[in-house]
Amino acid sequence: MNTDSIHRSRVTIYFLLLIAVATRLLAACLLPNAEQDGYSYVEMIARLSANMRTGHFQIVDLFGFWLPLFQLTAAIPNVWIDNPLLVAKILSSLCGAISCVLVFAITQKLTRNFLLSCAVFVLVLCNPLHILYSAAAMTDVPHACLVLGSLYFVLQQRWIVAAVFAALAASVRLEAWTLVIMIPLIQFCGERKISWIALSILFLPPVLWLGICDLATGNPFAYFADRVRYQASYIDFYPSRRGFTAADIRQDVEYLLLGANNVAFLAIIVASGLSIFQFVRKQRRFSPAVAATAAYAIGLIGFLFAGYVTKRQPVFLPRYGLSLFVLGLPLLAWLLQLLIDDWKFHRAARSVAVVALVLCLAGARPQIPTVFKVMADSHAQQQITDALVAALGQSPNDNWRCFSDDVAVRVLSHLPPDRFLRSQSMPAEAQQNVEAFESHLRAQHAAYLVFTRAEDSLPVKFYPDLGRSDKIDMQKFETVSVAFSPFGPDVWLYRLHF
Repeated sequence: MNTDSIHRSRVTIYFLLLIAVATRLLAACLLPNAEQDGYSYVEMIARLSANMRTGHFQIVDLFGFWLPLFQLTAAIPNVWIDNPLLVAKILSSLCGAISCVLVFAITQKLTRNFLLSCAVFVLVLCNPLHILYSAAAMTDVPHACLVLGSLYFVLQQRWIVAAVFAALAASVRLEAWTLVIMIPLIQFCGERKISWIALSILFLPPVLWLGICDLATGNPFAYFADRVRYQASYIDFYPSRRGFTAADIRQDVEYLLLGANNVAFLAIIVASGLSIFQFVRKQRRFSPAVAATAAYAIGLIGFLFAGYVTKRQPVFLPRYGLSLFVLGLPLLAWLLQLLIDDWKFHRAARSVAVVALVLCLAGARPQIPTVFKVMADSHAQQQITDALVAALGQSPNDNWRCFSDDVAVRVLSHLPPDRFLRSQSMPAEAQQNVEAFESHLRAQHAAYLVFTRAEDSLPVKFYPDLGRSDKIDMQKFETVSVAFSPFGPDVWLYRLHF
């Protein structure tokens, strides 16, 4: 590649990155944080930042329900910014922007077709779910960005750098642990050797995480035990999930494909099968780059499938498909390029390619209602938050506290963490029965209760009729406000009279 070509390529990348950053930062400013999990990340970021600020940060602080790299990365600048929600949203949006450019670069590597590369860039750039979760304090988009970064360097045969990105991804989400096997396998198939340095880097995150678990709890597998307990409570809350009903399977498949996009997911399957066929038949058209991209996607699909059938991941959500979406688009472009190159009717082949891209774009249309549902859900949470802050502000006792298992209300209130009680922090004796639970609330000066139906919430366990205005005990619970949500559970604010 001559100097002019390199210069044009860099200018193109910078221009696309500028567009992607602008759209993702705008979304981060305009769109609310998605889902309860996003606010849980924010709470952990705030806690880590507070410990860093006071000089009390310890490695065991990283232990929790999620792998810690995203939270730790956001916590560092938040020490000075002191707005964990904003910092996390910006970090996620930057990862979303870089993902758009990486999809373009990977497609360029597979197809050498500038127009197809620009087309898949636009498909990611305009994807409603990718925009929504790029604007959220969640790990789905940052994880996909790191996976794409790892794949990009695999395609360059820079195995150590690829291993570093894979190790970072494996410190964000558990799915990336599949790359511990996938990257050495790809290198061995292509070069008949393995980089031991890269292999050591890949094994580092699992080993470090088991060590952190052991330091924090005395059990190196405590992280997995906590997740098993949560999954058990989830299945108890949704009994149909104990087995595999046709309705649940259909919904899960639809949700996964909603995020992955039907056309992009089909491209993964077709490209994987075609690569295997070309490899077995030793055809000259076999592309190691395509095979590596397909291997990444199939590895993630295999992980999701294994978790689903073993009930370690009992439900699929649309955001689980975002990694498959950004991996599937370069494979779709490769298949279309193959069609254009091989079909003697070039004009018809180009027409088919355009139709396939349009269908892929149309597959994003069903995602749009999810964005509006998230916005409505955020409005409901903000309504309850405003009512709670106003109620506590008018309270004559500054020590009054609120019980809330709704993490969004806790974060949006901007109240100190010690003003809230929650199920996870309740002592064991207060979890035994309703009398002990109410006694503990009285002792802790709990004057308000934010009630939402969740699988691990003690109020749901002790007050099954709560949230139904015609069945509650008016002598104990005085309704202050209620907000209804089309996306998450409805949220109630009660004044307690225990």
